[in-house]
Amino acid sequence: MTGKEIRALRRKLDWTQVAMAEAIGVTSNTVARWERGEMAISEPAARLLKKIAAEHKDGLKEH
Repeated sequence: MTGKEIRALRRKLDWTQVAMAEAIGVTSNTVARWERGEMAISEPAARLLKKIAAEHKDGLKEH
């Protein structure tokens, strides 16, 4: 997942960086760094975000 994809998912979920971080067990600073492309997302975290996206697919809001 790219930083842009992570940010887009977070916005579609209507989550803050803090909420996303808490949902996947990382810090909000980590989420911010992923979004800015300063740090690559780990494979386990990417899988978890994809699972969350799939579970919330019908409830995602459009931005």
